[in-house]
This record gives sequence, C-alpha cells and structure tokens, in this order.
Amino acid sequence: MREKARCYRKLWKKPITIHKLGKGDMALTFSKGIEVRQILVALLILSVIAIFHKSINSIIPFQFQVVVYGLVPWMLAGWICKQNVNGKRLDRFFLGYFKFLYNRRYSYSNNKAVYQPQMKKKQSYGQYEVKIND
Repeated sequence: MREKARCYRKLWKKPITIHKLGKGDMALTFSKGIEVRQILVALLILSVIAIFHKSINSIIPFQFQVVVYGLVPWMLAGWICKQNVNGKRLDRFFLGYFKFLYNRRYSYSNNKAVYQPQMKKKQSYGQYEVKIND
C-alpha cells in the first residue's frame, strides 16, 4: 500500500524558533520564542561592528558600549527580519534572488534543467510517413 502524502507547507511557513534553553530549574524559557534567523542576523551585524570596535570604543563611553554591542545588533536584526520585499520575507527574497543568479542560464522542462543556448537551437525532425490501409 502507498503511504499517505504529507504536506510540510505549514511547517516551513513559520520560522524556526527556540523556546527553551537548558534543562530543569535553570532553564531559560521564552514565551514567544527566539527566531534562529534573527540570532544569525544579529551575529552577522555584531561581527561587522566588531571590525570597527577600536573606533567605536574611542567615541562611545564604556557604559554605552554594552548597548552598542548587545542591544543595537539585536534590535536591528529584529527590524531586518520583519521587513517584507515583494511580499516575501527578506531571507526568502535573497535566497530566491541568489538562486536565480546561480541558475539563470537554465530553464526547466519536466523538472529537469535545460541549458538555455540548447533551447535556442533550431530543431529538425525526420521524415514521417503515414500509411493508410485500404
């Protein structure tokens, strides 16, 4: 017997979240959860800020450095993750855009990639005869 088909659309529509860190009494619980993509974007922003840490440290007093290194990347990542471009989430938009850039020389026919210059070649067919039995 054939196994029932499953639809994962609802699963992938929601972002991956972390609701609990740790075990037992010492566990940190987040009611709405923390999105993994927001963590990754915040780490990316923090790495960009870390490149310029000497100039930031010389301008900003020590008390505000905690805000610059901790709160600003998190808030900026939250804002970036909530942005929609052409009706898509920002990460899905860039994923589709880079996928298009990588695969743009191919068209798809019957779920198989076909090199576009191959599609532009002139097609030729062999001779076909029809015989009618009388």
